[in-house]
Amino acid sequence: MSQIIEMFSQPFIQAGLGAGLMIGGVCAYLGVFLILKRIVFVGAAISQLAAVGVVTGHLIGHWIGIDFEHLAFLFTIFGALIFWKTFSEGSITKESLIGYVYVFAASMAIVIISKDPMAEAENLDLFSGNILFIGGIDLVLIAAICCPVFITHMVFYKEFIFVSFDPSTARTLGLPARLYDFLFYFTLGAVISVGIRSAGMLFIFSSLILPAMTGLVLCRRMKLIFITSAISIWLSVIIGIIVSYTIDLPTGPTISIINGIILMLSFLVKRFAVK
Repeated sequence: MSQIIEMFSQPFIQAGLGAGLMIGGVCAYLGVFLILKRIVFVGAAISQLAAVGVVTGHLIGHWIGIDFEHLAFLFTIFGALIFWKTFSEGSITKESLIGYVYVFAASMAIVIISKDPMAEAENLDLFSGNILFIGGIDLVLIAAICCPVFITHMVFYKEFIFVSFDPSTARTLGLPARLYDFLFYFTLGAVISVGIRSAGMLFIFSSLILPAMTGLVLCRRMKLIFITSAISIWLSVIIGIIVSYTIDLPTGPTISIINGIILMLSFLVKRFAVK
């Protein structure tokens, strides 16, 4: 116990913990919408677009005067606009568009990073991330994005629920459904863009999907689903950091594994509870 207390007394562990709790908590909340709206892979596609922004900024950002955080934000907002816009062109569905964006962006990120001679030297790992190497400025930036996103969703909680799951009735009652839908995609893109560089794509995508699945398995009421999802990812972050630090494992993937174990346990709990 004393070793765990000593571990969490270190500033870099505290910064990683704070970042993981903030990013993970907001992602878990947004992930419930992704699953219930059946647009799970929108999160993956936007994550890949953010990765393209990061690697592009890392490669040429100093030439054009824009750092990779800004480019990641621009790319993710562009992706949010793509998926927000109603798309239908014959047999080409929105799901097809999501697949196209994912494959194209993933390929672009790999090609660009292969031409960046400094990427390996500077440990540019977009897949697993480096959440325990977050600095104070990074933590402030994460808080500056996650806190307004959380407040926005709390203020317009009922509107987001209504517009997401019954848009036709919402429009009939005069609610600006398209505006709230855009706001959802915009906030999703903002959180992904700020988390992708520090936490990595694996952490972001797993935080969007697995905690929300845990909440949906264990609960039926919407508020309890959101709360359970948040608790699930927070436990995953805390346990994952302890395990990764103790036995020297990559932190992002370790948190994702713990996340997956909690989901499997929730299925078992649900099954025995039903019996």
